[in-house]
Amino acid sequence: MLIVPLHRAPTWANFPWTTLALILANVFVFAFLQSGDARVQGTALDYYERQDLARWEFPAYRRWLDERGDEAQRHRLWFDRFEHADPRMAAQVLQSDEAFLAELRPGNLIAPDAEDRDEWRAHRAEFDRLWDRAVTERWMIRFSEFDLRRMIGAMFLHGDVGHLIGNMLFLAVLGLLVEGALGHGLFLALYLLGGLGSAALSIAWRWGETGAALGASGAIAALMGAYCVLWGARKVRFFWWFFVAFDYVKAPALVLLPIWLGWELLNLFWNKGAHIGFDAHAGGIVAGALLALGVRALGRERRDFLDEDAAADARADREAALAQAREHVGHLRIPAARALLEPLLETQPDDFEVRVALYRCARMEPGMPCLVESARAVLLPAPRNAVEAREQKAIYEDCLKAGAKPAPLNPMQAIALLRRWSGIGAGAEAAVHLADWIGRAPATPGLRAATLGVARDLLARGEPVSAKPLLERLVAAWPASDEAGKARLLLADFA
Repeated sequence: MLIVPLHRAPTWANFPWTTLALILANVFVFAFLQSGDARVQGTALDYYERQDLARWEFPAYRRWLDERGDEAQRHRLWFDRFEHADPRMAAQVLQSDEAFLAELRPGNLIAPDAEDRDEWRAHRAEFDRLWDRAVTERWMIRFSEFDLRRMIGAMFLHGDVGHLIGNMLFLAVLGLLVEGALGHGLFLALYLLGGLGSAALSIAWRWGETGAALGASGAIAALMGAYCVLWGARKVRFFWWFFVAFDYVKAPALVLLPIWLGWELLNLFWNKGAHIGFDAHAGGIVAGALLALGVRALGRERRDFLDEDAAADARADREAALAQAREHVGHLRIPAARALLEPLLETQPDDFEVRVALYRCARMEPGMPCLVESARAVLLPAPRNAVEAREQKAIYEDCLKAGAKPAPLNPMQAIALLRRWSGIGAGAEAAVHLADWIGRAPATPGLRAATLGVARDLLARGEPVSAKPLLERLVAAWPASDEAGKARLLLADFA
């Protein structure tokens, strides 16, 4: 079974630098530190053969395995397979049995009167020295000891290229999501503490067993548990694959916690021969979930990052509803359009595009009962950009054409709107409307200043033909005003 959350793309704003550093560290350890282990162990095994350590140790190991019966079944199977066919592999099986080595090294399993016992002891010590030069041997977890140094170091070790690539792919995917939710420092702390928790639970589960463990999967499993808790009830998109069935679905992130944990526990009890650390994975998921609960209790998660998906979905839903509403308006299905637009406006009262769409609805309704109200909703707010300013201009002119009664704007509001038209290259049209207002309501506050401002804008844009009549109208309407004096100076340039 494979479940991978895939609902956020990396950007420079959310780039997981700590995750990248961890990936590079794992690759470095495998490619440059562990790469020499085969040579080191080969040298040690050459020594083992030259000194004929098998002469003492293979019979001792055979007796040891026989005495333990079913308890040592796995090692017995491997040792039986290689004892005569491949003594070097048999020696590695023996060397992986920590419980046996713990008895062998003090000499407890070699008879005190055995021939050349002192010679064996010296050769065994030298072999151990050569064998322990391997990085993997020095740092991987042993199930017979709680060694903090090994528990940390094992997080950066891998058994082969496939093991490394698989872990790093999951680290990249989950790291992007969890690091974004926590920030760089807190993410690193959770990764390391989750890895330690995974290792501790694995050692406790397998305490006293022979063998060892390595890999980043325990720490990555902690990210899985943390991911589920941090996103919680938020719906996320993820890809799942089970045998031949697969899909890309959306569900609350917390749903993945029992699925992921249940899968690891199921394999732990029913797939014991897989040689995969299902116990470490399950321990990591639990440790990560508990650590994430602590983070949430302290309020240290980055909610802006966590809520980005919901915000993006809301924007997508809005765009879809708005497009459908516009289609309804185009086909004169006004009630259907309003049914989509009015809930959008309740959610976002300052949504300019929705207000414009509602104006289009009002314009198409028989008798236009809502026209003035809808027009005011579009025309009164200050535009945030040139696009909105042009839309306001179009709707104002459309309202005048429709003969809306009463007028959607009072004189002061209309003049403020006209003053903004210069900024969208419509100063000449504004001048026509201002001249009309000078004739109808010359006492309107702000009219003189707006008239002078529009005239200046027209001159600045190289439109003197439109500016001159407006300046002359200003002088004629308010000859004693300061604005008229400034207008005369500008008109003097036409002489």
